[in-house]
Amino acid sequence: MLIQFSVENYLSIKDKVVLSLLSSRDNEHPEHLIADGNKNYLKSAVIYGANASGKSNVLNAFWFMVNYVLTSHNQQLHKTIARSPFKFDPETPARPSSFEVIFTTEGVRYAYGFSVTDKAVTEEYLYYYPNGRQALIFERKNTKDFRFTVDVDEQNTLKERTSANKLYLSVASNWSYAKVIPVLEWFASCQIITKNSVADAYGIEAEQLKNDDYRRVIASMLRVADLGIQALQMRDSDPAPSQRSDIFANIDAIHTVHDANGNACSYALNMAEESDGTNSYFKLIGVVKKALDLGTLLVADEMDAHLHPLLTKHLVSLFDSTEFNPKGAQLIFTSHSTNLLDLDFLRRDQIWFTEKDEQTAATDLFSLYDFSIRKDTKVEKGYLIGRFGAIPFIKGGL
Repeated sequence: MLIQFSVENYLSIKDKVVLSLLSSRDNEHPEHLIADGNKNYLKSAVIYGANASGKSNVLNAFWFMVNYVLTSHNQQLHKTIARSPFKFDPETPARPSSFEVIFTTEGVRYAYGFSVTDKAVTEEYLYYYPNGRQALIFERKNTKDFRFTVDVDEQNTLKERTSANKLYLSVASNWSYAKVIPVLEWFASCQIITKNSVADAYGIEAEQLKNDDYRRVIASMLRVADLGIQALQMRDSDPAPSQRSDIFANIDAIHTVHDANGNACSYALNMAEESDGTNSYFKLIGVVKKALDLGTLLVADEMDAHLHPLLTKHLVSLFDSTEFNPKGAQLIFTSHSTNLLDLDFLRRDQIWFTEKDEQTAATDLFSLYDFSIRKDTKVEKGYLIGRFGAIPFIKGGL
């Protein structure tokens, strides 16, 4: 479960911004919360903002952090770190970019963060709270200065295998150091769909479509969406070599229609021939199902692209539901669908905004909960007239 993510000096984000899933004192929609001891956390959060305000960059920053944790142990010696610092300031390109997550896994709370320049990891740390009190697993400062309080001999060996451009967490988990494995596995469980991740939303999960039971479940989710699809079937013949990696070339959607005499007839339509909206939803429901089944985190940039607003609303409601989300899966996404800005549908602390400063061009991130509004406020109308900021200022002219 993600509790908080923060980032500084990355893309359009200059100063530190924090996305918190710790619930506020708002007592609306208690079913949207995950209880953990005496605290509650949000099952979902949506980020709104004008184009180029930086809402996608918040998710891209999270993707960078996850990706670097999972891959930096393979980083070649002296290879440049592919971070993207804030560029509208003469000083920020030379400063480190910083990332931090606070989360729980296997009933234990962890805080992990790191800072990187183009050439090196300048700072890194991992703390955990096994008995509710903070304990240190490792600290790293000035790239090479490490501090350990547990398994000191083992960790001293691992630090010698950690070059300047590699994360110690990544190296230690690659060598199966037990204290960091739960942290690595948490990062690996996160599903992220952003423009920068370039991976198909299904990824290797596309292989599961060959399983009849799995395919029936996905088909039932398509039927709920009223897309006209009754079933899914794999093609008997192999696709052309150029299409073998394309999930859509391997599967047909079965449509049932009635002829002039009222007789039901079934027809197969290749998924590549379906609409963009149908294909977007088809790709999304695979990762949605996986997150709900496992109780993990799904991060999706512009999740509503090509989707009817009611379909977007339906997907969000699955995460906020007690019935369909008993394992506490979480969803963070960006959207332009203002119909979600409804306090009958979302809590105030689930709604976030990004706004770019007119003077510095830097992104700020803030919650609707920061505004003093009545519970019957028409949030969608208020947002569109600029009450909460985070909308484009459209000047006159062509």
